[in-house]
Amino acid sequence: MSPPMIEGPVEIGMSLDIASIDAISEINMDYTATIFLRQRWRDSRLVFPGNESISVDGRLVSLLWIPDTFHDSKRSFLHDVTVENRLIRIFSNGTVLYALRITATIACNMDLTKYPMDRQVCTLQLESWGYNLQDVVFYWTRGNDSVKGLDTLRLAQYSVESYHTSVSEAVYETGKYPKLVLHFALRRNVLFFILETYVPSTLLVVLSWVSFWISQSSVPARTCIG
Repeated sequence: MSPPMIEGPVEIGMSLDIASIDAISEINMDYTATIFLRQRWRDSRLVFPGNESISVDGRLVSLLWIPDTFHDSKRSFLHDVTVENRLIRIFSNGTVLYALRITATIACNMDLTKYPMDRQVCTLQLESWGYNLQDVVFYWTRGNDSVKGLDTLRLAQYSVESYHTSVSEAVYETGKYPKLVLHFALRRNVLFFILETYVPSTLLVVLSWVSFWISQSSVPARTCIG
């Protein structure tokens, strides 16, 4: 289906729910997250009388025009149990709500010079693949409030210190494309490493000193402690 017939680019509002951050890897410098991505736009061809909204089977998505949004992931998949996790809702004024549940592994360049007392800033970028700025415009529906879930995340090694959204554009050889960016800062929990690394290491060192307090004539005891 062709894009909506309107003057100027199609305005597409975005919002995110971060359901979970399942893993953060310092070795691969990436994180894995489950995301609810919601997109809204208006298509005048879908206007119908009344004040109701219609929920459409997600398998009919091929019959509608949808934006070709992608995110900067290394790998990702759309959940499909028990069916593909898509939501399509059409409102009487022609507004379309299109929602997806995705799990993605996304790169995060980390500076580990202050490990384990470090602070990392990761991003999630949403771009248009084929439609440039003359065709579509991306915007956050409610600014920073467009992102939910980061405030309530509980991670073993990190805590979410802050986050904010920004609107940008991606420039490639083929043109300029809309881009939205979510920035969030992760502060490593030092207490986790004190309990998991420093305390056991300190106890092992102290235990090794016990052999110096044992009489020199007690060779078997000194040997066992060593």
